[in-house]
Amino acid sequence: MKILFVWSGLTGYMGDCWRALAKESGVELKVAVDTSGSLHGGRFEAASVMRELDWSDRLPPDGWMPDVVFTVGWRNALCREAAIRRWSRHTRKVCCFDMPWEWRVRKIAARFVLWRYLRRFDAAFVNGASAATYARWLGFSGERLYTGLIATNIRRFGPHVGGGGFLYVGRESPEKGLDVLRAAHARYRERGGMWPLRIVNGVPPDALGEIYAAADCFVLASRHEPWGVVLVEAAAAGLPIICTEACCARHEVVKGNGIVVKADSVLELAEAMGKVERAGAWRSGGVREWRRGGAEERVDGELGRELAKPYSCEAWAERVLGICKKLTGDV
Repeated sequence: MKILFVWSGLTGYMGDCWRALAKESGVELKVAVDTSGSLHGGRFEAASVMRELDWSDRLPPDGWMPDVVFTVGWRNALCREAAIRRWSRHTRKVCCFDMPWEWRVRKIAARFVLWRYLRRFDAAFVNGASAATYARWLGFSGERLYTGLIATNIRRFGPHVGGGGFLYVGRESPEKGLDVLRAAHARYRERGGMWPLRIVNGVPPDALGEIYAAADCFVLASRHEPWGVVLVEAAAAGLPIICTEACCARHEVVKGNGIVVKADSVLELAEAMGKVERAGAWRSGGVREWRRGGAEERVDGELGRELAKPYSCEAWAERVLGICKKLTGDV
């Protein structure tokens, strides 16, 4: 099976996923990446992210015909070139994107503005439930729609030791809501909270295991988060999670192992921090409990390890290969 991925940037987790796919029996994988943009998710060298992979910043020559082409979105020139290129008539094309459904003019108009482009694709491959809703609006449904686009190397997240308080891993950009996170943590401390807040960005992927292991709770205060691979990582590490309603990965990996609050709400975020700290059984691996409105609620961080399993690199590789076999009729 000849598979081509055409991507608009580099991330460590996609490099891990591509390596897992390349190891699948019978797979010949090539990757074309536009390296002109920033390296999203960390300051990694391209050679490190793409080690052991057959990759280039250009499309493969005409003599190499893939069975399936995966391209990301429609804004990047390299991806658009792959979508409109005259491949073999047997080549199938998959449009990948992470945009969730929103009641915005641009999101609604895309169905009509992009229809000539989107009709070139045999299927869409998106993150999860939120993006799947948008994909259906764009005309993909049934066997033409697949979820589980983003995965990560969950094997690097082993036993946790705790003691490090609250953790955020990611970029320091406005949509991540770090101003709200810092303000909420300050209010939490004013109310007697004891756990510190650690903000981490720009670290190599191999360092993440120890960073997550040392934390007591993961917090993501994003105003806009089409997926949030860090939530998968936190779940894989067995951490309780606090995130906002804007984090789309919450639908898949925050179920009984976390608290969801409103975006931009300093008060709700501070209260959630206090609740997680007061649930004292966390460090011994127990179930965290508190009461709200007379009803007992629980947050079991260990539940996250099971929720994260479908988003391992190995599961992702099997998922992609399954998509390819369905599209080519090789089942």
